[in-house]
Amino acid sequence: MSHHLASEVDGPIRAAQYLRMSSENQRYSTENQRDAIAEYAQHHGFSIVATYIDAGKSGLSLKGRGALKQLLSDALAAKRNFDVVLVLDVSRWGRFQDPDQAAHYEFLCREAGVRIVYCAEPFGDDITPSTTIVKHLKRVMAGEYSRDLSVKLARAHLQQARLGFRQGGSLLYGFRRLLVDADRNPKQLLNSGDKKALSDDKVIVVPGPSEELDVIRRIFSLFVQRRLTATEIAQRFANEGVKGIGGGPLSAVTIRHILSSELCIGKMTYNLSTSRLQGRTSKNPEALWVRFSAFEPIVSLSQFRKAQELRQAANRRWSKETLTKKLQSLLAKEGHLSQKILNNSAGAPAAETVVSHFGSLKAAYAAIGYDPPDIPPFGNNGKHWSKQAVLIGLRKLYAANGYISNRLIDGFSELPSQCHIRRHFGSIAQAMKQAGVPLSSHSERQRYSWKRRKASGCDDYFHGVRWTNTQLLRALRRLHRGYGYISADLLDWNGASPTAYYYIKRFGSLTKARRLAKLPVPTHSQIMAAALKRKKEGTKIERPASGHVGRSSLRYRSEKILAGLQRLAKRKRMISARLIDEDASLPSSATVVCHFGSLSAAYKLAGLGSVPING
Repeated sequence: MSHHLASEVDGPIRAAQYLRMSSENQRYSTENQRDAIAEYAQHHGFSIVATYIDAGKSGLSLKGRGALKQLLSDALAAKRNFDVVLVLDVSRWGRFQDPDQAAHYEFLCREAGVRIVYCAEPFGDDITPSTTIVKHLKRVMAGEYSRDLSVKLARAHLQQARLGFRQGGSLLYGFRRLLVDADRNPKQLLNSGDKKALSDDKVIVVPGPSEELDVIRRIFSLFVQRRLTATEIAQRFANEGVKGIGGGPLSAVTIRHILSSELCIGKMTYNLSTSRLQGRTSKNPEALWVRFSAFEPIVSLSQFRKAQELRQAANRRWSKETLTKKLQSLLAKEGHLSQKILNNSAGAPAAETVVSHFGSLKAAYAAIGYDPPDIPPFGNNGKHWSKQAVLIGLRKLYAANGYISNRLIDGFSELPSQCHIRRHFGSIAQAMKQAGVPLSSHSERQRYSWKRRKASGCDDYFHGVRWTNTQLLRALRRLHRGYGYISADLLDWNGASPTAYYYIKRFGSLTKARRLAKLPVPTHSQIMAAALKRKKEGTKIERPASGHVGRSSLRYRSEKILAGLQRLAKRKRMISARLIDEDASLPSSATVVCHFGSLSAAYKLAGLGSVPING
């Protein structure tokens, strides 16, 4: 598509010209049209101020004709640069299969005050009834020309395919195009993008390099004998460095095409589908296929047939009735059903297939009279999550909060746990990319975390115990009474108070903490002199040597944590890391993990394995 506007012309009639050719082979078509239109414009007083060209575009529809779309848009605009559109003839405007479509676009222009003039037609821009009839017949004839040509070309392609000559289209990995003359004498191999120069020459398909044929044999072996999927085969080849067409990796799509192509058994097939006049593509029955034995098979016929059986089983279309029968037989065999059993059982429908037909796994179970057992109080609430549902949930979560974190995911009812998302997408970042959600940098996530901790009062806790400002200052005064001084080492290693860092984080400095506790604030020299005196007397509390077990920790007792978990589960009727973090009577979930090794171990010790889930 090209569009050119000339400078303003002070002429009686400003005109735009529209040029179209349907094939790149029509090298001089647009130049011939331009010359004919220029001659017409000169004799009829038109000044061409704009040019719209659709080069190599079919006139069957508006699809792909960017110049005509732009022309119509400019013609309907409030401010336009022309009042007339010059077209060589009716066929250049379009060979629309519905003549009313061509008339509709012309009517839109005329309603906007822009005339359509056909330079090579006897009626020009006349709109009298007799001219309108002739113009309509011309539109019908233009469309009929394309229909006749399509039938003739289709018949010629079928005849050439029966003789074993290739009829265009992309070539499969492992095979090459060979240019031959009319007597099938080979001339040369064609590279990607090469075309034959002579109409008498023909193209046939021949096997490619031996190393590529070995890859094809491996693909069938891995698919039939090892039962690997196309994706798994592609991943294995990528790890081995096997390259496809153009030097890129051998994709799963290419592998699926190889597994389905009869070229692998030496047969060239044609007429598998039909698409006429830019219409919809429809599959043809096998009786209409054209097959030609071109060369010796690359893989055995039995192996190829087995591959087709496996492909058909994998692409099987399920109905509710067949799904119900399969679920009943699987239940009788396994004794119970789950998402994992459905996805891992050969010949069984995938969990997503069941959900798409019944709405949910629970509804499918109810349809066959199966009542699944209670689900443990941790996990994904027994719900099957499709990838689409997860992506939609991530978009909603981001729209509501402006960012996404593990904590937000675990607390959002329209998403599974962040562990589930990692298992199915590889990482949270990959899931966010697929959902089109912007990723936060590490520093941004840190800032979000700090703000949330401060807003939720997490800074009030030290080793799982909450310390108010009053309690901290009281502990400071108690230490001063007991030891006669306050120092960073004393706070760090006395075993009865939070660390000096905690005091500094809360109050800004130890000096400010002393003032708030109404304790004397010594100068730096006084602090150093007192420290030397205590060291000589042997009463100074110092940081222990490396390898020391360290100060006693201020922690919750294990039995108190388990009792708190039991109370939380009884109150909420479920348990999770998020609920633990939100409970003021419990330490953080990280502290629980430090005590018991994992949350699952803590749940078992607390006897929560059979707690029912609410919803």
